[in-house]
Amino acid sequence: MQRLFRLITGISIALWLLGASNCTQNSNAAAPQFVTTLTVQNSAGQPTVSFAQGDTVQFLLTIRNRTDQAQKLFFNSDELLNLAVVDAGTATVVWTCDNDTTNACIIGSNHGTASTSGSGFNEIDFQPFQTQTVTVTWNQTDDSGAQVPVVPNNPGSSSVGQYEVMGGFTVFNTAGPGSGADSGSSMAQGPPTSSQLFPSVYRSTLSAFTIN
Repeated sequence: MQRLFRLITGISIALWLLGASNCTQNSNAAAPQFVTTLTVQNSAGQPTVSFAQGDTVQFLLTIRNRTDQAQKLFFNSDELLNLAVVDAGTATVVWTCDNDTTNACIIGSNHGTASTSGSGFNEIDFQPFQTQTVTVTWNQTDDSGAQVPVVPNNPGSSSVGQYEVMGGFTVFNTAGPGSGADSGSSMAQGPPTSSQLFPSVYRSTLSAFTIN
């Protein structure tokens, strides 16, 4: 009986220590400082996953400072963000907003959230727990200016008209000018590679939608 009691006590202490260790790891300074999300909307700003041919598609890109400290993001060019639409289930890029023939992507300091630091870097400043958003519109044309394919008459026969979109911020670094570029988690400038179609602190997940 005493052995059983000692065994239960030992297991309880071990589990308590493991839980305390996990809590420490989850709240330490190495935890992600930012989280980036993307919402697909119609022209009225309502989330949707289905569009008619010719409809305006809106992408609401959001980045949130999840810490209780003021933060800065630094950029080494005027392009602060990018979005990429790909054929569903593939890495085939159909459109990127920094190559849009209609200049639909709002980049640089014109979107109102960025400023130029004394070092010449562009930067976005965040207050504790602050969220900043950018809305980008897309007119359903590809990087050559042609209307992208829509769902055929028999939707079950093809994935044509099925798309996914990712958005993110082209962050150079978070430690300040002179530090190394954070290329591993930043959004690519230009078409992303297949290895860059994964979410990170500065990149959203891929969101699916259909054009009929």
